[in-house]
Formats: sequence, structure tokens, C-alpha cells
Amino acid sequence: MPTPPPANAITDRLAADRLGTGSLVAYALCAATPLTVVAGVTTTGIALTGQIGLPVAFLAIAAVLALFAIGYTAMAARIPNAGAFYAFIAQGLNPAAGVGAAWIAYAAYTALTAGLYGLIGVATPPLLDSLFGIVVPWWVAAGACWLLVAILGTRAVDLNGRILTILLVAEGAIITAAAAVSFANPRGGEFSFAALDPVAFATSGGGGALLALAFLGCVGFEAPAVYAEESRHPTRTVRRATFLTLIALVALYAPAAWALTVAVGPDHVVDAAAANGIDVYFNLIAEHLGGPVATAASVLLVTSVIAAAISFHNTTARYMFALGREGVLPESLGRTRPRTGAPARAALTQSVISGVIICTYAALGLDPLVDMFYTLGTAGGYAILLLVALAGFAVVRYFTRNRDGMSRWQTVIAPVAAAVLLTGIFVLATVDFGDLLGAPPGSNLPVAIPVTIAAIGLAGTVCGLVLAFVRPRTYQRIGAGPAADRVTTTTAGR
Repeated sequence: MPTPPPANAITDRLAADRLGTGSLVAYALCAATPLTVVAGVTTTGIALTGQIGLPVAFLAIAAVLALFAIGYTAMAARIPNAGAFYAFIAQGLNPAAGVGAAWIAYAAYTALTAGLYGLIGVATPPLLDSLFGIVVPWWVAAGACWLLVAILGTRAVDLNGRILTILLVAEGAIITAAAAVSFANPRGGEFSFAALDPVAFATSGGGGALLALAFLGCVGFEAPAVYAEESRHPTRTVRRATFLTLIALVALYAPAAWALTVAVGPDHVVDAAAANGIDVYFNLIAEHLGGPVATAASVLLVTSVIAAAISFHNTTARYMFALGREGVLPESLGRTRPRTGAPARAALTQSVISGVIICTYAALGLDPLVDMFYTLGTAGGYAILLLVALAGFAVVRYFTRNRDGMSRWQTVIAPVAAAVLLTGIFVLATVDFGDLLGAPPGSNLPVAIPVTIAAIGLAGTVCGLVLAFVRPRTYQRIGAGPAADRVTTTTAGR
């Protein structure tokens, strides 16, 4: 019988065979924060664009991402790697481009996580005050969430999955119940289908911003590939989880966004959303399901954001781990503890960085909702959209060289169509980025954020190119994942 490793031992392997399809779906759906999207993104999108066609945008984005997922999950089966976008772009396009993609991914997921801490800081104090009479500043609530996420980030991945699943079931129940009562109580007794009109969506202004917002609501769908190394039967599990996630998201989002226009009225919902924001949704719940249910929904909003923070934190730590394992970052970050299989060093490092961001925003007196949650969250989602588009082209190029009997639908037709459509959506999002941010005229943010993301990607790519000359063995390991040691051995033997 083999002797187990000592408790303080380290390894460069994540815990294999721990996550089934359900756990992967939970990670992905919790990252998408369904209740936050339904209550917040939907009302914000309607208010900012003045359009009610978000249900059509959700359906369109889900269809495009389903096309993308065909090649994406095929890549995950071939190249299981905790740094999914990093590995796919490195293997499909170029190793240096993969490093650039990893830098963008790390910045994006860090921004998304930090933004969620800002939302926790805004959503939690009113609840504590109303339920317990406790008054705390936003950064105390954000710090408490940060501490919980930091602790769970060092624990076994399947423990996190069980916690997220419990929170997710309650969240989905609230969304479904709210949509049902909204449909049952149309404004003025007239049931409207105006929000489902594709012609109105295509011909109205702000379509690019609506598509971008719909994509932001789906960020997290890509998470199953990040956990391929830790899943059971990665070839099947990642594919099933990715498609089940997309189905669940569109099944929650499209009816919920449509139901809002039915209950408030298509001619009134824009003004109501602009005037009351997220309260539009919770007021409907209170009106039709009662105050206690509305309070429960508010609590679930907080737990939804905590669940998303856990999910994004784990994803970010795994990107850091992947880069450390292959020597692109300090190798100490690419280590796990055998007992939990968690990349504890990377997770703790990420916790420190997130803590610094919270402290910086608090010290500067910045608005946790606008400056932290909305701006950082939108910037992070926009960067993920760029990565998804790049990954689409990486999938196409990879399978032109590694088709190995796979169908043209999987390797050419669906990936090419997805890459082209995603690029078009990214261009539209860039053009309408000011509307997406809700930035006032003269603001530098609509230009500063895309330029910053491009600069981060370029800097990472340059670092990758430097590795090609300074540390060629490390360069050849880029994107290899668990096979990185074999790549080094093979190279050394040549």
C-alpha cells in the first residue's frame, strides 16, 4: 500500500476526477450570477439603451455561444488545461499570443471578482440594517466576503462545488417564481410580445450594447473548460456542462427579461428602469409574492454575488497556477497540496491582490457600485468577449492541423461561423462601448478601457516573445498543461 504524501507536501497536479457535470454547471452558472443579471443587468440594459429587446439579445448570444462551444469543448478534450483561453490560443495561434491572452484573462477575471466585492459592499449593509439594526460601511461587508472567498479558495474544489449548487437552486427558484407571477399579472391585463420582436431589435439603436450586455450575462459559461483537469471523464463532462449551462442561462434570462416588460408594460418599462433601477424587479416580487419573499430574494442576491466571487476567484487562481506550472510565472505558483488538490499558493496570492483593490477603492473614496462593480465588471466582461473571439479563431487554426477524423462541422463550419459572429459582436460592443458603460459625454472611459486591455495583451505577448529567446524550453511548454514536463523532456532529448 503506497504511503500517502506528508500534509505539507506540494505537487504540480490539480485534484483529478473530483468534479462531475453537476459541479461544473454550478461553477459556470454561479459565475454568471443569474439573479444579479436578471435583476440588475436587465434593468440597467433597458434603462441605458432605451430598448426592450434584451430577450432577443439573450437568445441570439446563446445561439452564437452554442456554435462556439462546439469547437471550444472539442479543444478542451484535446488540451485539458486550467488556463483554458491561454492554452487554446497558445496551441491554436501562437505561444506568445497565448501568454498575451493569459494576461488579459487574469486581468479580466480579477476585475470581475473585484467588481463583485463592490456589489456586496452596496447590497449587504441595507440588509444588515433592516434585519439586525447593524450599520457597517461598504468596505466591511466587502472585506467579510473577501475573507470567506479567501478561505474557500484554498479548500478542495468539490467542497466549493457543493456550496455553489445549494445557492444556485434557491436562486433559480426565485427567478422562475418571479417570472411566472409577472406573466400572470400583465400591466393593464394586456399580454405583450413586443420584447420578442426581432425586427424591432435589429432596426432599433443600441443593438450592439444590448448584445454586449447579453454576453456579459453569460460570462461564466466558459468555466467548465477551466476545470477539465479536475473533472471526471473530461471529454464528456466539459461538453455536457458547457451546453447545459448555456441552456440554463437562456431558459432563465430570456423569460425573465420578457416577463419584466409584460408586468411593467412595454411602454413604461424604460422609464421605470431608469427611475428605479434594480428596485423594479424586487418591487414586482414584493407586490405579487409578498414582502418576505422579496426579502429572501434580496438575501439571495447577496449569496448569488458571493457564489460568483468564489467561482471567479477559483478561475483566476487556476490561470495563475497554469502559468506557474509552465514557468511563465514563478513556479511556486504552479503547486498544489495533495490533500485538497487546490492551487493554494495561487489562490492566496490572488486573495492578496483582491484585498489590495478593496483597500484602494475604500481609501480613495470611490463609489463601490459605479466605479467598482459596474465599471470593473463591464471592463472584465468586454475583455472576456475579446478572448472568446480570439479563441474562436484559435479553434479553427488548431483543427486545420489536428483534425484526426473529427467532422467538418466540429472543426471547420461551426468554429468559423462562431469566430466571425463573435468578432462582429466585439466590434459592435466596441462601437457602443460608451452606451454600455453609461458614460457621460466627454468621458475617457470608453477609450481608456479598450486601450488598457489591448496594452495588457500586447505586454503579455511581448513577454512571451522574450521567453522564446531567453528561456526557449519554457516557451515550448506554453499551453502544454499537465504534459508540460513531457514537452521539456522531449525537447531536452533532441
